[in-house]
Amino acid sequence: MSTRLRQCLYGVTFSFAMFAFLGCNGDKSSSSSTTGSKTSSSETTDENAGPRETLEAYPDVPKIKLMEEVAGIPIPRVETEGETLEIGGPITADVGNPDAKSTSLPVDGGRVVMRVESEPKTMNPITESSAVQTIMSNPYLLEGLAYQDPESFEYEAMIAKNWIVEDSIKLDPLYEGQERFVSLEGEEPATDFEFEYPKSKGEEKPPSFTLITYGPERKPVGETWVGLFPVGDIVGAPKNGYHRWSDEAGKLAISGIVPGKYQVLTGYEIIGSAEEAEDSSLKVAALSPKSELKDLMGDKEYLELTAEDYIDLQRGTVYTYLLDDRVVWSDGTPYTAQDLVFAYNVINNIFVDGDSIRSYYESVIRCDALDDLTIQMQYREQYFKAFEFTSGLPAYGPPLHLFERFLKEDGLELTMEQLTEEEEKSQKKVSVHGAKFAEFFNTDPRYNRAPLGTGPYIVDEWIDNDRLVLKRNPNYWNDEYRGYLDEIVFKFIPDDNTAFLALKAGDIDFFYRMTSEQAFETLDPKPDWFKQKYIMSHWYIPSFSYIGWNLRNPMFAERETRLALAMLLDVEDFLEKKLYGQGVLVSGSAYYFSPAYDRSVKPIAFDPDTARDLLEEAGWADTDGDGILDRDGQKFEFTLSISSGRVSTEIMAGLLQENCKAVGISMQVDKLEWASFLEKVLNREFDAVTLGWMSPLESDPYQIWHSSQAEQERSSNHVGFENRQADELIEQVRVTLDKDKRSAIFHSLHRILDKEQPYRFLYTGKAHGAYNKRFRGVKWYRIRPGFDLTEWWVPKELQQN
Repeated sequence: MSTRLRQCLYGVTFSFAMFAFLGCNGDKSSSSSTTGSKTSSSETTDENAGPRETLEAYPDVPKIKLMEEVAGIPIPRVETEGETLEIGGPITADVGNPDAKSTSLPVDGGRVVMRVESEPKTMNPITESSAVQTIMSNPYLLEGLAYQDPESFEYEAMIAKNWIVEDSIKLDPLYEGQERFVSLEGEEPATDFEFEYPKSKGEEKPPSFTLITYGPERKPVGETWVGLFPVGDIVGAPKNGYHRWSDEAGKLAISGIVPGKYQVLTGYEIIGSAEEAEDSSLKVAALSPKSELKDLMGDKEYLELTAEDYIDLQRGTVYTYLLDDRVVWSDGTPYTAQDLVFAYNVINNIFVDGDSIRSYYESVIRCDALDDLTIQMQYREQYFKAFEFTSGLPAYGPPLHLFERFLKEDGLELTMEQLTEEEEKSQKKVSVHGAKFAEFFNTDPRYNRAPLGTGPYIVDEWIDNDRLVLKRNPNYWNDEYRGYLDEIVFKFIPDDNTAFLALKAGDIDFFYRMTSEQAFETLDPKPDWFKQKYIMSHWYIPSFSYIGWNLRNPMFAERETRLALAMLLDVEDFLEKKLYGQGVLVSGSAYYFSPAYDRSVKPIAFDPDTARDLLEEAGWADTDGDGILDRDGQKFEFTLSISSGRVSTEIMAGLLQENCKAVGISMQVDKLEWASFLEKVLNREFDAVTLGWMSPLESDPYQIWHSSQAEQERSSNHVGFENRQADELIEQVRVTLDKDKRSAIFHSLHRILDKEQPYRFLYTGKAHGAYNKRFRGVKWYRIRPGFDLTEWWVPKELQQN
């Protein structure tokens, strides 16, 4: 079996995954179209990334000044040291394990019992996006079309044996033989026109207008591209325009876009691999099967287009995957392209509890099964993570045949059709797009507690408040990645002290997320019982911890207040003394060791005196002499919600509480078990929270920072951050394929987040873990979660019953 980590969800299909507070740890470019079963990652592997003066090279990237003072008050900063980390390159197995020096080959058998710090509400990967669910399901239950090698960071074949990446080109509306026209309903067709989208009045629904697309004979023609491009600067509108397609009847409803004047364009769309010359002319070749471009090419190898022949080019937006015909679900049912169509429809059902995931697939305008083993997906515009998300779709996808059976047992038929509630009732059907299906999908325990997947393991049993047991999948299709262990047991132990006692008693083999206190104090020096059985390991993965302020609360409305609160926690001292220096302070959400992180933005320093000045500037004063600040008759009182079971988290909360009291702020601490805590966060029922995000090496910030997610139910923007300039940068970075330019955009976003302080950014900490030395093949990777239990194995003589 290969020793490569199969990253199907971590860093491939999900940008950020939530975890409890850690106490331990488009531009025109050369052709991006490819074919093959291996492709390079868009992730960076620059281990010495520091602040780069790249903004001057990109005049269209806003230059954000570093925040040095607010209202004349200087902002104190921590002068951090420039720690580096080698991200790319080979990883050595069994480092530090003297018992693993033999050269014996891996063997099957045995099991591992791993501690996880919380119990998920469900194992449904769409409705449960916590880090612990992700760790337990991937890559053991779920797989992607491709996987990411954690050493080379290239993507290689998994469910798909091959893939084709192509571009979308929109021809000039008067291109001979493929003329296209557009109009507002009731008006004359034109090649283009300007259109003013009005503001809605009060609480009225946004106005809606219908556009009609036409063919060469000026008769309505369907499924035609329409672009709405801002005329001048429209704050909040995407710089790259809105890209839409008319329906089969040639109609396109326009509603809810940012008010302002737009140029409306249309053109015939072709899909192919576009090679661009210096004069902007193109040579476009058809790569995918059933390509309509071949009709225009005739007997030529490619279609030649001058710069005047086309009006829009979007790179790498169309992905065609050729599925491996060996792939089967864990019940033995063949895996087909229809399963992917079903997954796409489930994710995009607005009634399904999957808002954080849906934000990455809402721009996939189609997912078509070309045949049983060929799937084609298209993004509406170029996107730097498009390959990762399209290739990762199966890691979320439920099996179509299973849900067909569930509903058939209730006398109903599952359909992909768009049906009204009345049509569903009269036809005894359930539409995958509707509320009835979503309610079933969100709540039915048969799938939610034991999801079928294509991975090497299946759910054997789930004992509430105790454990989840995975056993080997007898129908697994890929011998190369079948895993060695017969069982993987995830033991739910929220309390760190209880987990430590379980390790000492031999009840667990792998203590994941050991605290810094345990690693550097309790086990220093290491007692004989530990040295005889266990190996200690420490590793970095892309993540950061933070305190989030609920910006919907008027108390946190001014950045002066949020800055003051940030200065009331000595994170530098906390990291050094309570976490034993095992981490780096951070000032933004990009991974510290990636070029996306702007190291010129130093973390906010601990400074109660400056905090008092800022609070006064924000209007807070003790007007009644009771020792608590007030403003407009409201006391400065708030509650910090934390997940229980983490001693260092409680220490941090106590320090902040003490420092708040010293300046006249009353802060209470609310400790909750993980499931209840997570519900409060997702329902926005908090004042402030301590949490962390795990991410890929380079993340899409849309999920947690774009204002469109602020009021989305159960979305990842739980603090309600809204900033128009940040929105523009986020939208710009998504369509930027050049890595250096993306870094420049990320740096500007970093400075906005530093200026606005929606989070008190804390640190990226090292993860600590102890594992039984009988295991071999143990590697610690730079991609979350840092390990792959399918690679671990136990010599026959050491296997336990």
